[in-house]
Amino acid sequence: MFILFLSGLVLGLVIHAVTYIFRKRWGDRQRALVVGISGAVLLMVSITVIGGFAGMPFGVISAGIFSVAILMVIFKNNTIWKKVVYTIIITTVLCYSVFIYFTQTDYWVIKKSQYYLGDEVGAYFQKLQDEPTIEGYKTFTILEGNKSIILSLGEKIAGNDIEVLDVEEQSNTTIVKIRSYYNQSSEKNPVIGIGLDRLKENIVIMDTNGTVYEEVE
Repeated sequence: MFILFLSGLVLGLVIHAVTYIFRKRWGDRQRALVVGISGAVLLMVSITVIGGFAGMPFGVISAGIFSVAILMVIFKNNTIWKKVVYTIIITTVLCYSVFIYFTQTDYWVIKKSQYYLGDEVGAYFQKLQDEPTIEGYKTFTILEGNKSIILSLGEKIAGNDIEVLDVEEQSNTTIVKIRSYYNQSSEKNPVIGIGLDRLKENIVIMDTNGTVYEEVE
């Protein structure tokens, strides 16, 4: 959510800057009003058009735009402070981008054709189909010291497929966000293999439907 709010701040600054291009004679209140109206329009779209969980990100972005409008009203007569606002927001975004770049986890989905290669991971994949009641995740060390997470959903939702939405790190925890959906899969036990360059001490795997998967004993 923080990155969405930052995106809203940047978008608010862009809208504010654009007003100087198209309306040079406008006053500070008019420019701030345009920014505020833009945030209000986005908020209304997120609530009335998109709605629900899908609209929430746009609502957070609109909050960032509103924040810029409020700051521009507060510092409407102070050019120096408006420059400070621009500088702080842009610097924060750049620092956060650098932080994300150096701390993000590289991951990839293991191709289905690589599931059954006769190694330890391949043997586990086969076991999941032979024993479809197994539900949860198991970790392995693969080529070049990389890690892998093998996640199975269990036979209760056979026919589903799995999509990885995101992998992120928080302190000493690796968080994997997935989405499962019915796709007429032929697997008795829906399964996915995720390769990662590293794993933290704790692992949390959660589905968009609220399911949190535990480690297989």
